[in-house]
Amino acid sequence: MRGTAWLVVGCALAQAAGADTIRLKNGRVIEADRAWFEGTQVVYEKNGGRFGLPRTLVASLEQTTPPEPSTDPDVLKARELLAAGDARDAKRFLKLALNRDPLSIPALQAMTEACLRLGELRAAKESAEKVVRLEDRSPVSRALLGDALAAMGDFAGAEVQYRKSLQLHVDPIVERKLAELSVPGSLPYVVGGPATGTSITPAIPATATTGAEFRIRYDGGVNEPLGMAVLETLTTTYREYARRLGFRPDEPVTVVLQTAAAFEDGRAPDWAEGVNDGTIRIPVRGLREPTPRLAQVLRHELAHSFVAAKTGGNCPTWLHEGIAQWLEGGDPAREDAVVSAAARAGRLIPLLSLEAPFQNLSEPDAAQAYAESLSAVAHVLRKRGETGVVRLLSALGDRLPSEEALPVALALSYPEFQKSWEEQLAGPSAAR
Repeated sequence: MRGTAWLVVGCALAQAAGADTIRLKNGRVIEADRAWFEGTQVVYEKNGGRFGLPRTLVASLEQTTPPEPSTDPDVLKARELLAAGDARDAKRFLKLALNRDPLSIPALQAMTEACLRLGELRAAKESAEKVVRLEDRSPVSRALLGDALAAMGDFAGAEVQYRKSLQLHVDPIVERKLAELSVPGSLPYVVGGPATGTSITPAIPATATTGAEFRIRYDGGVNEPLGMAVLETLTTTYREYARRLGFRPDEPVTVVLQTAAAFEDGRAPDWAEGVNDGTIRIPVRGLREPTPRLAQVLRHELAHSFVAAKTGGNCPTWLHEGIAQWLEGGDPAREDAVVSAAARAGRLIPLLSLEAPFQNLSEPDAAQAYAESLSAVAHVLRKRGETGVVRLLSALGDRLPSEEALPVALALSYPEFQKSWEEQLAGPSAAR
């Protein structure tokens, strides 16, 4: 997209302050923990976030954190590619280096970083463990192993490695990683690329995290304070949904803050174009901080991202929208009066007819479709509780069609569920 800049957040584990200096053409100076060129962007890490600026705005970049020494041309080329954000090609050069010298410590360290950036956490851990076996007194190798373990959710193991690294060499970067690793609810450190957390069970403690990450992108001007405030809201909500739904998206959730488009307070704004595909897109022009309405929208859209991640698109729109309204904090009672009247008049839109996106519906039918969606999910909750919702998403995630997923998850066929829901709406005396 035009005029974009990136904020990638894998965690709150920040680098040491003031390592690199970015001088902009307008005279502004940015002191960053670490900075490098990445394609048409200058990317920098600061206060636990990763930000990007168009390269055309940068007058100079002063880097004061040189890489580990190496004379291997393939390792040097891989580092250049890593600095440019091309971890996949970097990995190709590192394989060449390791084919020649499987015991090359610089190559194994760079391979660990490349695998972390690609989200290949097992491979990153294997490379880090190998380099530690080769040289167990390398503080860099110990820290990299800590990064890999933290990205996989093994925070106790990561803590051990960070402490061993600090015993060998006092490093403020590792000190901060260690300090923030112990903060309840903090997110695991990932070097640059996507984190791929494993699935968890509903019984996992609310304070535990395994690989949560957001990528925040600006479409328009950069607004770091708003971006960080949005991130805080999303991170809290992410932990809540992971606990309630019993899983986490395997990939980072992309959030596009459209700073050139005005935020609307209406319930069905013009920019809401059907079910989100896992990416959250929010207009924020005119906002300086998250408003209650923006927080509600973020909760709604993050719910869509969770459902999309779990089902891979194999989810009826009524269920997608119903879950999103429920998790955002929707009260079924706000719609049940309308839906009940439609049920009594025989004007309910059958759920099977609401499996497709709602964009082609007339405005009155779309309003009823959203109301029915929340009401139907509320009926799932009445019949089977939150566990029923979790089981239904799991069945859809196993690629079962909805007419098979409902009986597997709810022990009710589609027609049986529809009838039970209609009877519930028609009145307590007829409800099952």
